[in-house]
Amino acid sequence: MLETQRPLALLNNIQCACFKGPLLDTKISLLNLTECFNPLDAEAILGCRLLDSFPEYISFHFCNHSSLNNTHLESLDCLCLKAFSSFSTLVVVTDASAIPLRNMQAISATYFWRLGHQILFSKAPASRTTAPDTELFAIRLGVFKTTSMGIEHIILITNSLDSARRSVNPSVHSGQAHFLAVYSALRSFFCSNSSHRIEFWDCPSNAEWSFYQMVYNNVTNTRVAAGLYLAISMDVLYSKSVFFCLDAWRTDFSTIL
Repeated sequence: MLETQRPLALLNNIQCACFKGPLLDTKISLLNLTECFNPLDAEAILGCRLLDSFPEYISFHFCNHSSLNNTHLESLDCLCLKAFSSFSTLVVVTDASAIPLRNMQAISATYFWRLGHQILFSKAPASRTTAPDTELFAIRLGVFKTTSMGIEHIILITNSLDSARRSVNPSVHSGQAHFLAVYSALRSFFCSNSSHRIEFWDCPSNAEWSFYQMVYNNVTNTRVAAGLYLAISMDVLYSKSVFFCLDAWRTDFSTIL
């Protein structure tokens, strides 16, 4: 995107009037397609970040998606079996579906298990957004609900561990509002009791693990119409702008090559 700005900056007013299309439109509105955050907010100051203040309270358990084997799935089964023996432990499984259809919204869902039984689930449309932000919203739904249920140990299983890391990462990224909600909920959760913990576990979507498959089937079979006033994330607008610019670049300058 930035590479196209250099030649466009050389155009004079007359040339700009003659040269129309996504490339020039994006140059004019580039600042409006960029989210701006204050890097000095309290949540982002070194030493005050969630992972700085509570490093032993949060853990991540990665699975190699390229070489998936039964060992990781067996670990998830053992993890849940142990968790189901404790009333103070909640197993949370999240998933999301970013539907590419123009007239449909993305869907985020979270299922909650305690003592081997599903006790509730939460599902919500996520407007028009990218897949990572939809996954982040699902994690937000899970964390926000579980931290108010009087439990000590949260086991959150997701197919997007990158989104899980972003949920506790104060750096500038898309879906910052979801991070702030997770940050607030987890900080209160950790401060209320030193025994409180949260574990993020990775579960590849192609593993067809039973608990995850239930959530996956739910979100993929749910359709919610976009409506008249649909919220659209900045990443979606940026992606569309990049697509139109690349298409215009190939069309307008193909004769030069």
